[in-house]
Amino acid sequence: MKGSGEDAIGRAATEALQGTIQTAYKEAFQTIVLPVFDRGCQSMFQQINESFKQGTQEYIQQLEAHLKSRKQREQEVRDPVIGQLQQMIENIQSNNDQLANNVTASVRTEVQHQLQMMVANLQESLLTQVQRIVKGEVSQAMKEQQAVVTSSIMQAMRSAASTPVPTAHLDYQTQQGNILQLLQQGQLNQAFQQALSATDLNLVLYVCETIDSQQVFGQHPCPLSQPVLLSLIQQLSSNLTTRSELKISYLEDAVMNLDRGDPLTRDHMSAVLAQVLPKLYAFLQHDPHSPHSKRARRLQMMLQGLVNH
Repeated sequence: MKGSGEDAIGRAATEALQGTIQTAYKEAFQTIVLPVFDRGCQSMFQQINESFKQGTQEYIQQLEAHLKSRKQREQEVRDPVIGQLQQMIENIQSNNDQLANNVTASVRTEVQHQLQMMVANLQESLLTQVQRIVKGEVSQAMKEQQAVVTSSIMQAMRSAASTPVPTAHLDYQTQQGNILQLLQQGQLNQAFQQALSATDLNLVLYVCETIDSQQVFGQHPCPLSQPVLLSLIQQLSSNLTTRSELKISYLEDAVMNLDRGDPLTRDHMSAVLAQVLPKLYAFLQHDPHSPHSKRARRLQMMLQGLVNH
């Protein structure tokens, strides 16, 4: 029984002390352990926080240093590239400006060339038209003037003839016979006058060939009247490519015997001689190496002096 009692006392004591111990332990824990633990935790957290902050700052500094170094390296690599690109842009701009100037200059030059060609073609066309018109007008005026001069000379020849012979209805043989008869009678002026009045160059050449030119022009005064000389010059110069020597020889002598003091000669000499000049020019152009070219050029110079006098 004794043992049971001790157990009961022990349990009672235990129960009595349990609450006190719990209370004491709780008070001790709250007053001692918790504050110490709290201070320890705060110190630990503070150290951790400071270590974290320090580590974070070091990491940020290292990161900034790394980024700065990398940025510097990238800038060192980028700056030459940017410089090259800028140089390329400037070169391209310069080339574009030069190309634009060259294209503008080329276009301007080409436009000017085309305009000059158009103007030249227009001028040439206008000049050709004007020359054709002027040539036609001058040719017509010369023909009219020649007709007037020829008519005037022929009228003077008919007026001066003592026995005018109607030749319009006579054939070539009859006229040739009449001319030969006049030559045999020494009537040189009448013979030339009849041949010239027939306006048949063959008859005129017949007279020139039949009689020696010295017989006509070797005596003074010349037996041929001024109208006959003017008409002879007109008809002989109509075509110098045939019978050139005979025609040029007679032209030289006929021109030398023109009398500028005669009213008819004074009025018509320049017009008649001006008609001979282009005939001489055509003859020299057609056959510049002709044996008669020297005499033709001498006659041409003499006529130019008389026409321009």
